[in-house]
Amino acid sequence: MTITAHSGAFGTPDNSIEFVKKVLEENCEIFEIDVSFRPDGTPVIIHDGHPKANEGILLRDVLSLVSQHPSIKMNLDLKSTANLPAVDELLDRFGLTERAFFTGVTEGWTKTVQENSRIPYYLNGDVAPWSRSRESAMVSLADKIVRLGAVGFNTHYSNCRPAMIKVLHEKGLPVSVWTVNDEKNAAKYAALGVDNITTRHPDLFRR
Repeated sequence: MTITAHSGAFGTPDNSIEFVKKVLEENCEIFEIDVSFRPDGTPVIIHDGHPKANEGILLRDVLSLVSQHPSIKMNLDLKSTANLPAVDELLDRFGLTERAFFTGVTEGWTKTVQENSRIPYYLNGDVAPWSRSRESAMVSLADKIVRLGAVGFNTHYSNCRPAMIKVLHEKGLPVSVWTVNDEKNAAKYAALGVDNITTRHPDLFRR
């Protein structure tokens, strides 16, 4: 199981250089940042699908810092797909292509991501309450993930049940859940066998 530091972990501001420096200092396995684009197509980190021309931290500046770390991986949570080739170009420039993957990719975005980027992506989605424990429904979910070209499933932890873990693992698909910030659920979902947990408190899992 891996632990992803949610943007703003360790009490830092979300999508900030302070946050990036902190996760590098803490030697986290993976960290998450929200990626969007200014009107001119410049990639920035911000939790906004339509930032203004002066909003957001330049993704270029973030990747420059990350390139100095030997192994940390990046979960690039897409808030827009407006200029994905620019993201690929920056990852290539800093030698980080193999250390990045996308989340935030809903079913309606998969074709755009496939056509404009080489970065692997998890399918983001919810699961209807009535289907969460039904293996047949989870088989349909697994088939959809594969059909849409995703490498796994990323969902809120409340959607996750043993049937999801069992079926998706049988199909070779990892399950990632967000955002677990309390000790009780940290223990519960770690024991359940999910492949990744995103949290604002990575120290919970260290303990």
